Amino acid sequence: MSARYGGATDFGFTDVAQAFHAHWRSDGSDVEVLTVYITGNPAWLAESILLDTLRLETAGLPTWQIAALWSVATHPFHDLRREGHEGSDWLRRIIRLCQDRLQTDGAAAVESAQPSPYGHLTGAVLDEILLASQGITEGSLQAFGGYVPGIVPALNDVAAKVCSDLAFRLLLRALDKVGPRISREQFDRYAALGKRFAYDADVVGYYDYRSS
Repeated sequence: MSARYGGATDFGFTDVAQAFHAHWRSDGSDVEVLTVYITGNPAWLAESILLDTLRLETAGLPTWQIAALWSVATHPFHDLRREGHEGSDWLRRIIRLCQDRLQTDGAAAVESAQPSPYGHLTGAVLDEILLASQGITEGSLQAFGGYVPGIVPALNDVAAKVCSDLAFRLLLRALDKVGPRISREQFDRYAALGKRFAYDADVVGYYDYRSS
């Protein structure tokens, strides 16, 4: 987890997507799975999810891009379009659940997120997306859950229009789920970039198994 929140391997939008594992249907409907995950986790995690999601919603990305990003972040084990959800509607559902979770702890309502403090790292993240783009695209064509179109353009737009921090975490998820193995040099760059984002070492360190 980020040093901003405490220790774990992920946080925010990329963390909540992990509620949708390979056997999530055994836990109920997708709305039930999402609700249980957000309401059953600590308030600090709901806060991190809320900040990411508010920034995504404010940026007004096309709903197909939201669907592509979510699909990659869930492995893809949960396809919004296949399940009958629009990406923008799914974001709003996450926002409402996070706001409700925080209010149960007596926290003030959060209606908007401050701009990301990591605008100075946008170029570095865009460079890494560019270097990984061919492998991600080719891997997506062979993805276990089916082809996910538009991953690279969506990642670029998140980096340029939303938040370089979130774009970097989504890049890591994309490489983990549909990308090729990464080189040791790539991993070392990612670890260095993670430090600049003030991540706990485990956020990037989790992906060490994919390096060679």
